Order: sequence, then C-alpha cells, then structure tokens
Amino acid sequence: MDFFKHGKQVLAACVTFGLCTLSAFPDGSGQASAAAASGGNLALNPIPQELKLSDKGFPLTPNVGIVVDKKTDKQAVNEVVEALEAADVKQIVHIDAGEKVTTPVTIWIGGPSENKDSAAVLDQMGVKGPEALKKEGYVLASSSKGKNQIVLAGKDQTGTYYAAKTFTQLIQEQQGRDWFPQVEIRDWPEMAIRGSIEGFYGPPWTHEDRLKQLEFYGENKLNTYIYAPKDDPYHRENWREPYPKEELARIKELIDKAHENHVKFTFSLSPGQSICYSGDQDFALLKKKMEAVWDLGVRSYAIFLDDIDMNLKCQQDKDQFGNDPNPAGAAHAYLLNRFTKEFIRTHEGAERLITVPTDYTGNGPTPYRDRLAKLLDKDTVVMWTGQKVVSEQVTAEEADEVHEVFKTDMLLWDNYPVNDYDRNSLFLGPIVGRDADLAKHGVVGLTANPMNEAEASKIPLYTIADYTWNPAAYDPVDSWKRSIQSFGGEAAETLKTVAENMYSSPINTTESLTLTPLIDAFWKAYVTGDADQAADQLIAEFKKFQQAPAKLQQEMDNKKFLQEIEPYVEKLSLYGKAGETAVQYVMAQKKGQTDQAAAYREQLITLFNQSEQIPQKVGQGVIKPFLVKSALVVPPLELTLQPVIDQFWKAYDSGSGSQEAEQLITEFKELQQIPKSIRKDITDKAFLTAIDPYLQNLSVYGEAGEAAVDYLMADKNGQSDEANAYKDRLKTLMMQAYQLPQEIGKEVIKPFLINSMWRDLDVVDYRMLDGVNKSRGAGQLIQYTPAYGATTRTNPWGYEITVEDGKVVKRGGNNSAIPTNGYVLSIHANDWLRDNTTIGTTIQIENGVVLVISPDKTN
Repeated sequence: MDFFKHGKQVLAACVTFGLCTLSAFPDGSGQASAAAASGGNLALNPIPQELKLSDKGFPLTPNVGIVVDKKTDKQAVNEVVEALEAADVKQIVHIDAGEKVTTPVTIWIGGPSENKDSAAVLDQMGVKGPEALKKEGYVLASSSKGKNQIVLAGKDQTGTYYAAKTFTQLIQEQQGRDWFPQVEIRDWPEMAIRGSIEGFYGPPWTHEDRLKQLEFYGENKLNTYIYAPKDDPYHRENWREPYPKEELARIKELIDKAHENHVKFTFSLSPGQSICYSGDQDFALLKKKMEAVWDLGVRSYAIFLDDIDMNLKCQQDKDQFGNDPNPAGAAHAYLLNRFTKEFIRTHEGAERLITVPTDYTGNGPTPYRDRLAKLLDKDTVVMWTGQKVVSEQVTAEEADEVHEVFKTDMLLWDNYPVNDYDRNSLFLGPIVGRDADLAKHGVVGLTANPMNEAEASKIPLYTIADYTWNPAAYDPVDSWKRSIQSFGGEAAETLKTVAENMYSSPINTTESLTLTPLIDAFWKAYVTGDADQAADQLIAEFKKFQQAPAKLQQEMDNKKFLQEIEPYVEKLSLYGKAGETAVQYVMAQKKGQTDQAAAYREQLITLFNQSEQIPQKVGQGVIKPFLVKSALVVPPLELTLQPVIDQFWKAYDSGSGSQEAEQLITEFKELQQIPKSIRKDITDKAFLTAIDPYLQNLSVYGEAGEAAVDYLMADKNGQSDEANAYKDRLKTLMMQAYQLPQEIGKEVIKPFLINSMWRDLDVVDYRMLDGVNKSRGAGQLIQYTPAYGATTRTNPWGYEITVEDGKVVKRGGNNSAIPTNGYVLSIHANDWLRDNTTIGTTIQIENGVVLVISPDKTN
C-alpha cells in the first residue's frame, strides 16, 4: 500500500518529534516488512516537497554498488560512501556508467546531466526525472521490484548532493542489516538563497566556528554564507587595507569548505564609513581587495552600506552628487553600478552583486530609497530587514510593498536569532512569523543573522533551513523539536528542558513550553481547591532544571556548546531550586504551616538573590515572575481580581452596584497593603530592590483601581465635583502606571482603568507624548506635524504610524513622510505603536495623551 503526501501532510504524517513509524503501513501480503517490524523512523530535514513512501524496502547488503560518471558530483559520492560505511557495508563496488551491474544493491548517483545511466533506471522504475525541477532540486527513488535499486538524480550537481544528504537520512538502523525504504521523493527549494550572514556586532566567530557552520549548512541544505563580521577591521573600518597572508589563508580554507558543502561563500565589504563614492583611487582599492578573494575562489560579492552616516565625506562626492534630489542615494547607486559594470560583468561566473542600503528597514518608499531604486542596476539584489530591524513578522503584503519600491529581487536579512543587542540572552526558539509565500512576492531568499554563539545558533538555524526550503510545510514547533533531537542526540530530552526556557525572543513571546502550563495549573488549583497534585507536578519540572547541568555534561560531547550555555544552565538550575522552594512556601502558607512557611520564604529569598547575580536570562516573563508572585503570595489576578471586576460591571450596568463597588475597593486596598506588608516583614535589601517594580505595580495600580471605582460611583450618583476630582486623580495615577515596568496588573487592572476613564470610546491603550516636532530620544513617543518638514528624519531603531484625518493609514518604518492632513507618531525601540494599531485604527490626542481606539467601535 502506497500513499502520497504533499506539504504539511508530509510534516504531519512523516516527520514529527516521534517521527514517522513505517509500521503504520503493512505490505500487500499482510506480513509486516522488516522496516515496520523494527519500528524504524524517518527523520528528514528539510521537509521534502513531495514524498511517496511504501512499507516495502530492502536491507543494505554487505556488498553495494555505486554507479558514477565523469561529471557525477564528488561530494555526493563521498556522502553516499560515508553513509554506507556507517551502515556496515563491507564492500562498496565503484561502477562506471555504462558498465554491467551485478551487485545485490546498486545506487546510481547523479541526474541525467551527470550520469548517463540514471535516466534509464528512473524510467524502468516509472519515475519522472529531475529535468523539470527548480535549480538544486532532485529525485530520489528506490525500488525493490526484482532488483534493489536506488537513484539519486539531481537537477544539477547541488541537487545530487542534496539527494545524497536525504539518502543518508533515509537509512533505518536495525538489528542485523540496516534497511532502506522504498520511496519516491521529488524535492526542490522554494527559496533560491538560503543561509546565514555573519553580520552581528561583538565577538566574531572563530575560524573553527565558521568551518563547523559550513558543514552544518551542507547537512541541512542551506546554500549561502555571507561573510560580513562587523568586528573584522578589514571588513569595515580598514576596508582599504589588504588582508594579511595568514587571514587570506583562512578565508581560502573557508571557501574550500563551503565548496565541499555546496555552500556559496559571499565575500562582503562595508566601506560606507569612509569611502569616496566617486573616487577612482578608492574604487581601485575596492576592486583590488575583491580581486584578491576572486583568486581564492570567491564568485559572490556584496557591498554593504548599512549603519553609516548618509552625509557625503569627500569633496569630489559633494561636487558630483550635492545637487542631486538625494545625494546619498545617487552616490550609493553610482558606486554599486560601477562595481557591477567594471567587476561583476568582467569576471565570468560572478554572481549578481548583493547590497544593503543605508535605509534598510521598513517596507515603504523614502526619498533615499526612491532615488537609489531609480538609479540602481536591476541586476543588483537588495537586502532589507522587514518592517523593523528585528521584525516579528514578514508578510507577503510587506514584501510586495518593498519590492514595488526597489523593483528588483529582495533578499531578507533576517535579524533572527542574532543577539548582539542583548548579550545576556540566547534565542533558541524556531523562526516564526514569516509568510509561506514570500518567494512569490519578490523575495529571492532569506539569510539569517545568527548569534555570537555559533553552536547555539544551530538550533534555530535548523528551523530556518526547514522554512526556507519548504515554507508551505513548515511547522515551527515540530521543526524545533526535530532540531533539538538532531542537535542533542542522546541529550535531546535534557536539551529540550533547557532550550524551551530560552524559546522566546523579540519575534516570539512564547516561553517555557512545559513550565508555563504547569504554573497556570498550579495557580488555578491553588485558588479553586486542592493544589497538592499540581504542586507535585510543578516541583517535578523544577527538579529537572536542577539536574540539567550535570546531565548535559554527561550526555553531550559538544564542549563548545556547553561552554556557550554554561551560565544559562547554571541560572536555570538555581531557578529550579528556587521554584521548588517557592511551591513549598505557597503550599505551607495555604495549609497554615507558619513556621515551615517562614523557613521556606527565607530560603526562597536566598536562592532568588543568588539567581539575580547571574545576568543571563532564562524563562523570560515566566520563571522570575512566578518566584516573585509566590514570595508575595499573589496568584494571577485573572483568577482572583477579574471575577470581582466582572461582578462589579454587571451590577454597575444593571443596578446601583454599591455593594459590588465596596467589595472591589476592598480588593484594591488589599493590593495596596501588600507592598507595605512586604517592606515591613522582609529586611533583605537586595530582594526588596529586585522586586520593587512588582511592589510599585501593586501600589499604583491598587490606588488607581480604587480611584476608578470612586469616580464611577460618584459619576453614577450625580456627584459631579467629586467625580471630577476622582477622575483627575485617576488620570494622574494612570500616567504613573504606564511608565512603570508592567509586572503585575497589565492584563487585568489596566483594562479596567481604561474602561473606567474612557467608557464611550473603547480605548485599546494610552500613552503620553514625550514631545512634538523634536528629535526622537531613547524610548520616546514623538508627534511629527507638517510644521516639522517633509519627513520625520528618524533613525532605523523605531516604529512609526501615519495618521490622516484621525485614522492610521500606514504602519512601520522610520523617516516617514509627514502628511499635510495629519501627522506621524514615532516611537523609539518600543513596540507600543506596532502592538496596538492596525490600518484604520482611530487615534485621538487629548492633552498630550495618545488614545488608540478600536476601529470596530468608532463611527
């Protein structure tokens, strides 16, 4: 019995964390096949485009023949040989194409362009060849009908190499002889460019790191590595200076390693800080440096103009471009076009030039982009980072918008999982938020900017390989689980425990996949009844944290990775001890065990303080809040306060609500008392300092909640003077509250306050302006009106919305055009505008307070 799967069906049916067990498919004779009996698993990455799998197959006998031709890819042959040797094949018979085949198992390597015999064998199997596939595609087919045959037929040599990689993944370990299933795979990459750009700031990768990365790319069908380390002085500051001989030797080794793994090594320079764009002398130095690596085997080049001042430096540039509508755009286009004309097109085999413009974030037009796009040679591939420097989402609509600006192939410089801006975090979760059809909207590929930690980067890079090859089938969680299995091996379970507590990132708020539901279940049980079982389950998970450092050391041989994550795992272990103690403290309190509770709290404070001495972050937004809320014995307000608020609104809208108001005020007063009680009972200054944001939240939100109820009741009872006084106090407290770290109260109290203050407007959120028509400072929200000029003139590290006639008409980007019938709101390094607005959202500004109003609730 055969079955055919496409896209997500392949993912669901064949490549889960447990993976696809062939025993699900009994053969036509009613007898279980050898593969089925073994319970062998398929672990394929990236997910193939098309897979036809049978329960049938055959063992890899001690004697296996491989048929090759003169043009057969040598790396593919090496891969097959290594896989067969690992499968305990004793004799590998090398057979030239055209010769007679007598081996019990025979493998034809190379498509029709490499191996003259493969087309006929595929035809005998009734399988179409790879000719119609995209570049780097392949057909892998096996048959046990009469002869045990396998064909690895690439569209080109890289396709054959990828077929060999898939061949290795298909071999099933068994007692006796390893097994190869009867399959037909037609596979190809959706994105033409897939890989990484070493473009981060801070410590660059070591030479050994890079060599291992290139091997990893080959294993996972990533085909691009862009060499662009910001802290390499010869790449950026000293770009004019030639690389020393020893450095060139290392680059040569990288180029050779890339070639062995069918990875394109793209050499880049970032000369924009000092180059004279029109100068012949600088251009000659640029060409000379590029020529030096051409001689080493480089065929792909990039000139990067990111993170530089747009002002022209040399007088010659000012004379040549100074009167242009956009001098920087014209100068940049001149340099790039000259390099394409005088270098790329004079070197046979050179790839298209890649560039990053200075205005590299956002999707819409800007004066600089418009001028650069108009003048730029359309053979140039342009990189951009999406809506933001670190973009949570990249949509097909956004891709269309930026492609419309540049009208050339766009390459996504994806700033995930890079962590140079947060050196105390590791981002180990999967890539998320990228539409599956970007390749159909002008995006030629994706290169990920990894972390400074090269080995840890492989966990998310595995998922990026999966996404870029077959985005339609990509499932982030499933891909991540397979990554953990692949990277962790025998340590996979322990690695999963560790890595899922470094799962969140600026592009994904999901964190602590196992722990989060256990915490939720514990608090719910604590509030509603018997929590013993939930407490035991939560403690069991915290004990895993405690055991993680020792188990990883025992189970993993990757010393570099263990070194990279050592402080993170140490903190997780401390969190495990603190978490267990926190549960014990809360349960002792619940059961009235005063002496035990006091001892547990003292121990909890000690462990918490120890964890605070380690700056690395784990379990962001999950573990530390749980420890603090446990120490305060403040369960989630959704479970305690929200039902009281709901009762109050119901009574308020249908009757007097006086009794419910009193009850709600009591709840808010109790919240206000918690900080006072804690500061009285606990003398540990370090702990009090660490939890002060939580205490401030409780105090201010508690006062604001009380003021809100007082205002609502005074207004309901016609006490206008009292109502106005309470409303003024409520506004003052609300302005204080939004400026605090939002640790407790954001999800429950803040919406209550907003609804109390602006009941008729359905306000989504609010925030005070930090200024009007002034330069945007760190963290500031600024309004820009037409009086400021044509554009906001902001740097890339922000987010802007354009408002016309009170409605949001454009989102994202920086340096936005200011409309004559509206304004631009611009915020620096903050997601408030992005998270709270959509196209059509109503914006009102009242006395310096920006109100975001739901578009569904306005006229």
